[in-house]
Amino acid sequence: MTINLRMPSINRVFISGNLVADPRVNILESGVRVANFRIANNQSYRLKDGSWGEKTHMVDVVAWRKTAELVEQFLHKGSPVIVEGELQTSTWKAQDGTERSRVEILARRVQFLERQGGAQRPREDVPQERRLEPASEEPPDMDGEYDDIPF
Repeated sequence: MTINLRMPSINRVFISGNLVADPRVNILESGVRVANFRIANNQSYRLKDGSWGEKTHMVDVVAWRKTAELVEQFLHKGSPVIVEGELQTSTWKAQDGTERSRVEILARRVQFLERQGGAQRPREDVPQERRLEPASEEPPDMDGEYDDIPF
């Protein structure tokens, strides 16, 4: 008798890092905001001689709707964040006609981390008419399945 076991499909990513540039925010014809940003994640590892080395990984992130609005308002180059989301592949045609693709994180939650010495403040370079009021409470968890993670 053969048992057909099916592996569950899991696509969940948690990563921390710092923005390498200010986020790019676009407003689609439908009025929906989308923010694109890249974070640098540093990974330390021990070398054969016992000293420590470090690798830096550049990770592209895309955020939509309210998350994109908050990213636009509060994040800038150097901002420390934790991103929770899922991997997705974006494809497009380059100007030379070739197909291009990249793996990026579709952000479900972006946790803004404080720098030493103070809380996050709204960016001053966001035009006043596009600036949002800070949320009075933490945004709701999209699916609630990770509420017991201790960070």
